[in-house]
Amino acid sequence: MPSIHPTASSDILFISPGNPGVTKEWFTPEYWQSQDRLIHTAVGRGTVWFLDTPVGQTVLRRYRRGGFIAKFNTFHFFTQPIEQTRAFKELALLERLQQLGLPAPKPVAGMIRRNGLFYQAWLMTQVIPNAKDLYECLQQKSLEEAVWQRIGRTIAEFHKHNVYHSDLNCHNIMIDTSFQVWVIDFDKCSIRNDQKNWKKENLERLKRSFLKEQGKHAQFQFSEDAWQALLQGYDA
Repeated sequence: MPSIHPTASSDILFISPGNPGVTKEWFTPEYWQSQDRLIHTAVGRGTVWFLDTPVGQTVLRRYRRGGFIAKFNTFHFFTQPIEQTRAFKELALLERLQQLGLPAPKPVAGMIRRNGLFYQAWLMTQVIPNAKDLYECLQQKSLEEAVWQRIGRTIAEFHKHNVYHSDLNCHNIMIDTSFQVWVIDFDKCSIRNDQKNWKKENLERLKRSFLKEQGKHAQFQFSEDAWQALLQGYDA
């Protein structure tokens, strides 16, 4: 489990083993920018910062709300015990995935900042080298059947260990230059009981994400044959 480190301020750090020297300044993009170690910033549903840190290249993400409530409250959550916050739970799950040998980001640290009845939260993980998300890959070219099968096998490995991904979609699957498949973004995910319904629903959610992007982008390289190859890999 992550070790908890209160600070003199309202910030509380929790750090995964093997990541010495983490301070609250690590969760401030301006800190890295002042040292010319902010590699780049990516903007999607939220902003993420790619950093050059003493423990390697990392990704920093700030937790944000979704849905209607985000229109007037983007980053604040009702205060909870530290172990129940989204950031702590995700970091602890990533540690467990590392223990299981699953291809997920290596955890570094997290931080929450309490302010009265609310808190804000950040999470830092190591960068997956030379990798693009599946959405970006399929915008550029079609994938060979063997790669689709490998995607299916990777999902099956997570399911074999009863890892439930709450938002399995083509943006949260990555492929590196050696065609290793990775799964990312484990916010609100968990290890569940071995019940088959949620595993089937996970796959259905993934297929819907492919179809959604195919409907939006004419060049998006997805087909029913590709999906069947993914299922073959999953069933194997």
